[in-house]
Amino acid sequence: MANFGSDNAAGIHPKIIESIAAASTGTVPAYGADRLTELVENQLADIFECEVTVLLVGTGTAANCIGLATLCSSVGGIFAHSEAHIVNDESTAPELFTGGARQFAVGGSDAKPGLIELAEAIDVVGARGVHSVQPSVIAVSNLTELGARLSAIEVTAYAELAKSRGMKLFMDGARFANAVASGDESPAELTWRAGVDALSFGATKNGAMAAEALIFFNPSEATLAEFHRKRGGHLWSKHRFLAAQFEAYLENDLWLELATFSNNRMARLREGVASSKNASILAGGDGNELFIAMEQDVATELGQRGHTFYAWPSLPKGYRLVTSFNTTDEEIDEFIDDLK
Repeated sequence: MANFGSDNAAGIHPKIIESIAAASTGTVPAYGADRLTELVENQLADIFECEVTVLLVGTGTAANCIGLATLCSSVGGIFAHSEAHIVNDESTAPELFTGGARQFAVGGSDAKPGLIELAEAIDVVGARGVHSVQPSVIAVSNLTELGARLSAIEVTAYAELAKSRGMKLFMDGARFANAVASGDESPAELTWRAGVDALSFGATKNGAMAAEALIFFNPSEATLAEFHRKRGGHLWSKHRFLAAQFEAYLENDLWLELATFSNNRMARLREGVASSKNASILAGGDGNELFIAMEQDVATELGQRGHTFYAWPSLPKGYRLVTSFNTTDEEIDEFIDDLK
C-alpha cells in the first residue's frame, strides 16, 4: 500500500549508506575538522557558485533555528507565512534558540507570504521604537509548506522588502532540491543572487539518513553560527558521518536526480487525483507535495485499505500527499484505483 504521509518515511539511498560505511573505517579528526567536511564545503561552494560558510546538522529544525538565531537577536522579530514550518512544526525552538525573538505570521496564497500584508505587518510591529519588537528577518520556504515553488523573481521581491527595512532574508529549504528540480533556475539564482542571506538546505527528506546544511552566503554574517550550533547541542563529535551523507548526496547531482524522481511521481499522482470524482486538488504539485480535499468517509476507507497520508487542518477537508525518491508507480496507481 502507498505511504504518502511524509518523505521522512522513506529510507536511505544506497549510495548514501555506502558513503557512511566507507567513512566508518579508520580514525579522523572530530567536530568537523575532517577531509570529508572540507570536501562537502567545496561541493556546496561549486553548486551555489560563490563562497559560502556551511554548518552541517542532523535535523531541519536545528538548521532553521541556528540560522534564525544567527540573523535575529533576542529583541528581534521574524516574519513568515502562517503555514510556515517554523511557525507550526518546530514547537518553540525558534524562540528558544534566538533567546526570545517573536514570530509574526501573515497570510498569502500557496503559503507564500503576501507582500503587501507582510510590509504592513513589519511597519506596524516596528512603529514604536524601543517599545517595539525590532523587525529582523523575513523567512520564506522553498518549496512552501503548501507545496508551491518560489521563483527567483518572487524571492527577489522578498529580499528587496527585507533590505528596504534593514532586515535579513532566510530560506527554509527542507525541500529546496525539489524546488530546483521543478524549474530551470539554478541554486544560485534562487538564493544569494535573489538576495537570500542564509539557507537551510535539506537532504533528510530526499534520501539522506539525517543531514541538513545551514548555508550562509555572506560569511561575515555567520560568525555566531558555530556558537549557536554548539550551545544548542548540534555539533556532532563524529561529524564525518554528516559529511559522508552530503558527499554522496551532492556527488554527480544525486540530490537533483532523487528530487526529479519524486517530482515526477507527484506529477503522476496529481494527474490521477485530478481525474477522480472523490477528491479535488487544493494546493501544491509544483514539487513532491499535493494537498487535496476528500470527504471523511473517503479518507477513512483509503486508510482502511492501508494507504497513509496526513490530514491538514488549515485546509477544508484537506489532506497532504507526499512522494519520495522511492515512491513507485504501482503505489500511485493502487492509491488512485482505490480513490476512484
